[in-house]
Amino acid sequence: MAIRVFHCDDSPAFTRLVELWLSDHPDLEHVGAAHTGEAALAALPAARPDVILLDTMGSPRDGTLLEAMRARVPAAKVIVLSAYVELVGEQAAGPGADAYLGKADDEAALVAAIRAAAT
Repeated sequence: MAIRVFHCDDSPAFTRLVELWLSDHPDLEHVGAAHTGEAALAALPAARPDVILLDTMGSPRDGTLLEAMRARVPAAKVIVLSAYVELVGEQAAGPGADAYLGKADDEAALVAAIRAAAT
């Protein structure tokens, strides 16, 4: 069974790139994307993701959205995928995530992080 991945990022271009990367891996299934926190929270229950990729969307250090996502889909793992990871550090970028990855990281690093989080 494929690992179900949902992506929340304010950049439509970046979510399309990630979807393209994931399409090359049969064990990963892109089950949706949202470009606002509100849209993500509305879509998460139906998407039933195993892993959520979450950009800080300009609000590093604010764990409110991450906590709300955990409340909607408690079993999902959350990977903060943000340029802020490199700028302010992991915990500061998104406190409480299961993993952290910078946007400068490549496809291989992203795929490895998703697989590790899902196990």
